Amino acid sequence: MGLAIVAAGAFADPEVVPFLIDQMRDPKLAKVAGESFSLISGADIAYEDLDGEPPEAVEPAPDEIPEEEEAAARADLSLPWPNPALIQKWWNARQGSFAKGTRYLLGQPITPESLRLALKNGYQRQRAAAAIELAILKPGRPLFEVRAPGWRQQAMLQ
Repeated sequence: MGLAIVAAGAFADPEVVPFLIDQMRDPKLAKVAGESFSLISGADIAYEDLDGEPPEAVEPAPDEIPEEEEAAARADLSLPWPNPALIQKWWNARQGSFAKGTRYLLGQPITPESLRLALKNGYQRQRAAAAIELAILKPGRPLFEVRAPGWRQQAMLQ
């Protein structure tokens, strides 16, 4: 199910937001669903106080994580715990500004300009998503390297 949640974020249509909010109720899927929600909506869960306390005993001990899942699990540890009730309230107040059938990244319709902004200002995973979307919009151009040194990325964005 985790892969479906990541795919919903990549699908980027606000139609999937109710599904994502519902998945936030499952402690095993909550953080990934929150990240996918943020990717579409642009909401910063921690900054906008849309987070909550983690349920007890949800985080597996590092020695309990299968080796093939370890890197992804460790990356998810820093994600905030979304509070589905607060996020639902946030979404109810703002969903009218999202058009059905339009794909969004960080709350903006996906355009070359909005993707460049995401590359400049987004978090690492958001920037990676923006780089992929830009490559899709501009076939034949190389994928923007979000792992390059910051000075090199800034030069490429000029």
